[in-house]
Amino acid sequence: MRLRALVPVVLTLILAASAVMGTSVWELVTFPITTMPHPAIDLSAAPAGWVPVAYGDAQVSVPPTWVVMTHAWCGGTWPPIVQLGVVKQDMDCPATPAPPTVRITPLGTIPAPYGQEQPVRLNGISVLLGPEVATSISFFVPSLHVEVWASNGSGTRVIDTLAVSPRAVVLASGPAPLVPSSWQSVSFAGLHFSVPANWPIRRTQVTPGLGAICREQGVAFLGTTVTLSSDARPLLFPPCPYIPPTPQQPENGVQVDSGLRTEPTVTLSLSPHCLDLHGLTACPATSPAYSILVLRVNVPGRDKPIFVSMGLAGNGKVARTILYSLRPA
Repeated sequence: MRLRALVPVVLTLILAASAVMGTSVWELVTFPITTMPHPAIDLSAAPAGWVPVAYGDAQVSVPPTWVVMTHAWCGGTWPPIVQLGVVKQDMDCPATPAPPTVRITPLGTIPAPYGQEQPVRLNGISVLLGPEVATSISFFVPSLHVEVWASNGSGTRVIDTLAVSPRAVVLASGPAPLVPSSWQSVSFAGLHFSVPANWPIRRTQVTPGLGAICREQGVAFLGTTVTLSSDARPLLFPPCPYIPPTPQQPENGVQVDSGLRTEPTVTLSLSPHCLDLHGLTACPATSPAYSILVLRVNVPGRDKPIFVSMGLAGNGKVARTILYSLRPA
């Protein structure tokens, strides 16, 4: 239902700009901001060739040439930059980092009274639009647990692509999806699950990295495979060439680490809210929270947990089906 009252100048300008561009991503609403429908991913607002970049329950799409910051930063580049999470400057860095063009951080990062914001819809998602600022735009998304800030211009165009992330779809409440009859069954280390029939299965004794070895760990898988590791030998990282920190295309896939004494090659923050999957206790990691979902799984009869990592690509339904197929072997 559209507001009948006069619209503030900032919203009028945004709506006018959207009409000129041939899109209408902003819509005024009068419903409670905490209301959120069942998660569904809509990438229709993203231009062709742009890469989805996920952070927690939120996702935007950016040009493939943009820089993506997910860790301590030492400058050496200039916008356009998308910053995911609270990124601190490396204390040993002699340069001053360039300011981000788009910043997505956890809800509550930016102090705000939540009194001057306007409730609007962006691609069907309830958001609170911040007060008008000449050079930037900001809004709060309680349903996706993030705050988003962008400089005007290219940053605003990225904000227009806001969507629910595959992670939100995978971990949403609701009935478990049915496993297609064409999928193959996999059993490893007391665990049983199902994956699409055309996914290759790789067994190894070497602890694999969590994603592409020469890219930022924990962000995205390199390809769609099933990796089953006994973790008998540690991974020795090879000398890596310089790879610009451009966005990594999300990929599906599964990695099971059965012999880790602590955790994968990244430091995890685990949710206190665990899932009960057919007798398994699976605790999802809340950080890192990009295009890989890591779960610490306690399997009956085993004295230490197994780590299951799942790629988050597309609409999240493949990963959700795999998650709910997990059970003791």
